[in-house]
Amino acid sequence: MLISQIENIINMYYQGENDELYVEKSAERLELPVEIVAFCATHNVELKIMTNYENPSEKWYFTMGEYKEGNFEIEYTTILSVSKLANVYTLEHSFEVLNKDPNKIEPVLIGDAEAAYNVGQFDLEELVKQCYEAMNFTRMFWVEALRTVENIHFAEGITLFGPYVTQEDILFRDVLDILPD
Repeated sequence: MLISQIENIINMYYQGENDELYVEKSAERLELPVEIVAFCATHNVELKIMTNYENPSEKWYFTMGEYKEGNFEIEYTTILSVSKLANVYTLEHSFEVLNKDPNKIEPVLIGDAEAAYNVGQFDLEELVKQCYEAMNFTRMFWVEALRTVENIHFAEGITLFGPYVTQEDILFRDVLDILPD
């Protein structure tokens, strides 16, 4: 199913040259399902939209708050990205721990994964899955996101994370570089 959505995006926007439709879809605003907003309110999760501009996707940060016990401090965050070009979303969980090592180089240790690190992230992930699957969305995992797309190139002068365009790029970023800054 994901493969056919990727092929449709390539045919419609990158080979079909439907710039007007691309701009129109990117200008749309996506709202979070009310169940997710209610979950955040009930569980004291800070919710912040990160894309207040025209973009082929919307991105939200969910900050679960800090957990402290003695000298140990950790903060959990989840990032949800939803494509406007296809029914696809990604979910990434992360944590930050203050590095108390006297020989530290970095003051904060950071980890990212597709799997949740705590129960709050897990519960949010399950709710996101339930809501978006009900709307016929597919979750894109890192292994699919990082696959390169043949014969698609970044716009002149644009290189995001290397010279190759990935499936994640064509679904979630302005590879065509035709949207207003």
